[in-house]
Amino acid sequence: MSVDEATRHSLKNCGLLRDLDQRTLDAVAQKMAVLHIPRGKLIMMHGDETTETYFLLAGTVIGQLVAASGREILFTEIAQGGYFGELASLDGHARSITISAHSDCVLGRLQGADFLALLRKYPQLAINLATDLGTRLRRMNDRVFGLVVHNVETRVRVKLMQLAQEQEQLVNGGVITNAPTHEVISNFIGANREAVSRVVAQLNRDGVITSKRGVITINDVDALLDTED
Repeated sequence: MSVDEATRHSLKNCGLLRDLDQRTLDAVAQKMAVLHIPRGKLIMMHGDETTETYFLLAGTVIGQLVAASGREILFTEIAQGGYFGELASLDGHARSITISAHSDCVLGRLQGADFLALLRKYPQLAINLATDLGTRLRRMNDRVFGLVVHNVETRVRVKLMQLAQEQEQLVNGGVITNAPTHEVISNFIGANREAVSRVVAQLNRDGVITSKRGVITINDVDALLDTED
């Protein structure tokens, strides 16, 4: 779907496109395709060989970052006006993040080659990107430190979010099938099985999830995402 006038107007609220004149905004819009994504839908997977950059015109998405070891996980939430996928557009490498729709979303998609061409042609766009990447790196350093000191409950919650996201079930009422045992979860997050079992039992009592053998139902996504220690 091509970009209509309403979408062109909403582009002005995208952080990466701040301070751009109308001519530059129009140039971006001309290269953009508009996608309507339902809640819970997987948009990109870690390791995908795709290079598009996405602008979040409406809605919210959730991103999962996994370290090379496969054990360290961070979650980030991207709201309307944000963007994602730009790293693969820049370096052509596989996706480093898994993204799914936390709500119904409207995305503006730029092909990787088009994104690079726009950066070369419009210096302000490149400056905005460099500034954003610097800010993001500082925040990531803080979050990596936080991950080291996170308690077992937070790590269990994050693992459950990962499992739900991979099956496109990170929505209220979403069902994780073939769910791993507490032993498997404990091995993944670096905790003992008894501690994991206590956390899962508490999440059940609080109504956040309902777990049975091999099946976990997500009752309250927002409560599950509340991972503050």
